[in-house]
Order: sequence, then C-alpha cells, then structure tokens
Amino acid sequence: MHPWKKCLPLRFTVIGLSALLAGGGCHRAGDAPPQALAPEEVTPALDTAFKNANPENKQAANEVVSALQSKDDPKAFIHLQSLAARPDLTADQRAAATRSMLSVLAQLQAAAANGNKAAEDLLQAYRASK
Repeated sequence: MHPWKKCLPLRFTVIGLSALLAGGGCHRAGDAPPQALAPEEVTPALDTAFKNANPENKQAANEVVSALQSKDDPKAFIHLQSLAARPDLTADQRAAATRSMLSVLAQLQAAAANGNKAAEDLLQAYRASK
C-alpha cells in the first residue's frame, strides 16, 4: 500500500472543508438589491435616517422632503441622486437615500407613462447618463 493512500481521507476532508468555507459566504442577506420604499414611507425614512446627520447632509435631505411635499418629483429625484452620492453618509443614511430614490424613480416612470413631459425628459436624461 502506498503511503499517500493512507492520507487520502484526510485530503478529501481538507478539500471538502475548504470548499464549504469558501462557498459559505456567497449568499449573505446584505447582497440583495435595495427595495423601493412606499411613497408614504420616503419622508419618514429620510427624517429618521438624517435626524442626527451633519448639517450639510441634513439640509440635503430636507431639500428632498421639501420637493416631495411640493409634488416636484423630478427635483426630488435630482436631490436624491446628489444625496446618495455623498461619500460621508452612514450605511442607514445611504440605504434611506437609495430606497427613496428608487421610490421616486417609480413615481417618475408612472408619471411619464401618463404623459408627464417633465418626468419623461428627466428619465431620458437619467438613462443617458448611465
């Protein structure tokens, strides 16, 4: 009997454990794409996430809320793009900004489908910038 045959079960065990450990982190819950907020959840989510933010980020979030309250979705979307791109956001702030942006984007798509020219123009510009 060859000496390497004695180690064969150990080698298979090591290879199996290595494959298990390497593949174990592939399906983390954090890998799922962000989900859009319901339209009525956007303002409270931004208010909560940016309550203790630095003054610049808090002001940017307030501009989004103000645009939404004025029913100016194109302006809110532009402000959300700017807000989500800020490098100094916390994970919660970035998630709130991103999920809010997805919500406003869905509203813009619905408005464009109903003939809103401003929404349609903004969506075309947004798609061209991708």
